[in-house]
Amino acid sequence: MSKQRAFVIQPHAAETIAGNGTQLWLLADASDCCGALGANRLRLQAGAAGAKPHHHQRSSEAFYVLDGALEMIIDGETVTVEKGGYAVIPPGVVHSFGAGAGQVADVFITLTPGIDRFDYFRMLPSIMRGEVDAERLAEVHDRYDVHFA
Repeated sequence: MSKQRAFVIQPHAAETIAGNGTQLWLLADASDCCGALGANRLRLQAGAAGAKPHHHQRSSEAFYVLDGALEMIIDGETVTVEKGGYAVIPPGVVHSFGAGAGQVADVFITLTPGIDRFDYFRMLPSIMRGEVDAERLAEVHDRYDVHFA
């Protein structure tokens, strides 16, 4: 039986994507963690949107609020997750999130089991600008298990 390797990433080594009041640190993709999980840190400036209503069919998504507060809508219910709070969204549950009007939201996010999604996150700015056609967008969402409501 072969021993699996541990994965460690230092803050300065994490790839970052920034724009529209957000900064996203790509910490661990599924392939970094033997498929066990994917992990990111997301910092939203006050009032910044995080994600529109969507669900994942194959993964649970967990949010730990490092600072500020995360405004979420989970299955139609509005929930504020405060600093130190934790929310776990099972597969199939529609959710969205963003920072409230008066607070930042600094959040550590994991998905388990992991799906390699870093390429999706790299593509997000062009998706948000409407530069990806509908057919390609459908393919991308199926591949990365992001299904918008």
